[in-house]
Amino acid sequence: MIFYLTKGKKLSQMTGMKMNKEITVGVLLTALLAGILTVVHNRSVHHHSPNSFVLSATFTKADGLMPNGEVRLAGIQVGQIGKQFLADNGYQVRVELVFDHPMDIPVDSSVSIETDGIMGAKHIEILPGGDEEMMQNGDSFSYTQDSLILNELLDKVNAFMKEKKSKEDALKNNQQQEVL
Repeated sequence: MIFYLTKGKKLSQMTGMKMNKEITVGVLLTALLAGILTVVHNRSVHHHSPNSFVLSATFTKADGLMPNGEVRLAGIQVGQIGKQFLADNGYQVRVELVFDHPMDIPVDSSVSIETDGIMGAKHIEILPGGDEEMMQNGDSFSYTQDSLILNELLDKVNAFMKEKKSKEDALKNNQQQEVL
């Protein structure tokens, strides 16, 4: 059984033409999506130049740090977070701090993982020391402070409040027993 459209074309011919257009559009959209993903990936992977100044820091917890995140000194962005990988002991995280040019950072400086506001993005803050000797390319910070995790903080506050309440209850019970 053959169906005809108003202009005299067979339905099967029309369906074939429609499928060719759909396949062509699908291939073009897939190629476009692949191109966009490639550009995004290349931007997210930080390739530092040979002139970059790279320092490192080792943390027990580096929760929430993102590649290309900010490295700040006195609240101003001075560099970016580079690669993150397990340290040699396998239990800590080693983080590269990448700067576009050499920085005068005293060797006794420390770094900490900070958060913008309560739920903001995490970044690394450099806290300068007072030594006259400056860090060299490839050096590592000796003093680090891990990321503060809000859930852990709330758990500690909750445990403290429960302990305080149980001590108050015990004190009240002792006072009531002394009165009797």
